[in-house]
Amino acid sequence: MQGISRMMTIMLLILAAVMPLSGCTPDQEEARVTQTPTPSQVMEATTATPTATATPQPTSPSSTVTIFPTSGPPGTKITVKGEGWPSDAEIQVGVGQKEASAEASYDAHITADGTFTKTLIIPMSAEPGQQWVVEGTTETASPKIVSNEFQVIEQEYHGTVEISPHSGPSGTTVRVMGQDFPPDKRVEIGVGRPHSEYDVVTMAETDSEGHVDTEITMPDFVEPGDEWVIVVAAEYRPAKAVSEVFDVTTAETTTPSPTSTVQTNIYLVAVGDDGQRGKRFGCNDSLVPVQVQIDADADPATAALNKLLSIKDRRHEPSGLYNALYQSDLSVEEVRITDGEAVVRLSGSLMLGGVCDEPRVEEQLRQTVRQYVGVEEVSIIIDDTPLKDLLGQGPPEE
Repeated sequence: MQGISRMMTIMLLILAAVMPLSGCTPDQEEARVTQTPTPSQVMEATTATPTATATPQPTSPSSTVTIFPTSGPPGTKITVKGEGWPSDAEIQVGVGQKEASAEASYDAHITADGTFTKTLIIPMSAEPGQQWVVEGTTETASPKIVSNEFQVIEQEYHGTVEISPHSGPSGTTVRVMGQDFPPDKRVEIGVGRPHSEYDVVTMAETDSEGHVDTEITMPDFVEPGDEWVIVVAAEYRPAKAVSEVFDVTTAETTTPSPTSTVQTNIYLVAVGDDGQRGKRFGCNDSLVPVQVQIDADADPATAALNKLLSIKDRRHEPSGLYNALYQSDLSVEEVRITDGEAVVRLSGSLMLGGVCDEPRVEEQLRQTVRQYVGVEEVSIIIDDTPLKDLLGQGPPEE
């Protein structure tokens, strides 16, 4: 019905245009005809469509999202770079498996030249063999742009292990220091012949950086003249490391003297070593044990401290390690061990070479005493003042 009405309207307009009206002069009639719309104009007016609403601005053909590196294990840090995007805009960057929804999204800002940079991490939930991508989208641009692929591969661990000391009789306490193992996982510590199987003697657990630092006792079955190695092995994403050879000696390696001696450790500092040679602490240093001889009849903790405090050189020879106590003039008054706590009383003057010497001094003294069986806590007092009160705030926490 609407179509019929429209056609009738058009016909009446055409008739009105061609038929003169009564009472009009020829000139008026001509003007009337020239001002009347043509049929095509009438049709255009009746069929005109409303103006379309604005649509999202299409992404430029040159818009790109690129990631590197393009492979690695879960937890890999990747750099995302974009080019050819609308300038001075916000963009949402999503990371997820290829052909799947993004598992995490982040905001980034597009600079005036149409570029952006964002650092992301491939989630630990990613599994070897998967392909992950990064996609970029903005509110005013479509469609989304997908990056090149990131190939998830198996994490490789190349464990290493060091021991100290490298010789001694059965019953010797050996410090075992391993690194580059799976983090926060249990590892087994074993003793065996070189290039052979090993017997597990204890278990330990790695820290968040994949380090392990523990002690074992050389078992009774090792005999003088034998060579043995210490093995650290992880079952999770298998990693195994073998130490250098441990030479088994007789119980008495020297001719008895009127004053016999025994071996013990003092602790010195590998500056800036970042945990490569021992326990990491302070200003990215390592605390390293060094063997010394003390009187067999003396109290071992007191004798070890006296040995440490007697070193007046900045660098200990032959180890080359740093001694933060070399400027101090301290002597041991008493070491008393009660219920697992050792109270160390010193007298004299404490001299430091800088803020990083504070944790060095504390750890050198504390660990030299803490190495002995039964000592769990160590309190150090200098001239009736706790050492912690003499030290400042130390280096900033990481």
